[in-house]
Amino acid sequence: MTTSLIKKTLWIIYGAVALIAIDSIITSIVYYIFHLTIENNYQFSSKIKLYIFGATLGLYLLSACLLAFFITKKSRLKNYKIKERLPVLPFLIAISIAITLKPLTLYFSEKKLENALDDLSKTNYMSSLNLSSINEFITNSIYICKWSTIIVLVLYLFILNSYAKKH
Repeated sequence: MTTSLIKKTLWIIYGAVALIAIDSIITSIVYYIFHLTIENNYQFSSKIKLYIFGATLGLYLLSACLLAFFITKKSRLKNYKIKERLPVLPFLIAISIAITLKPLTLYFSEKKLENALDDLSKTNYMSSLNLSSINEFITNSIYICKWSTIIVLVLYLFILNSYAKKH
């Protein structure tokens, strides 16, 4: 195994960890939005579901656009080379976020829902919600938006690559 292959593999792992960290951050924001709707006693009508889905899709598209902008900007430089050394501190931060944020978000979300169910002033409101259906909707929204965004980003990179080969 050559050192060049090892360095490229480390960069690939760094990219994967960074994408997982971004996904964890977006998941945390979506659950925060969900809890804001619960705290404000909104009924989960199609408007609220559309709002949560739109926010999820918007966050994923925003992150994909920023990534695409960064890659496009770097690809237009004539003398751009990948750094030899992997940036250790950003890698450690990304891996910490990727490992801890999503499980903590789900744990605190569950605890917050348990507290809301125990609150007697919200008994009627909480009993009117189908929490398993709402959780399934949020999970499916995140899944659909995540993979749609990755597919669009990969297609963009293929197009960018074919354009770069022509010029």
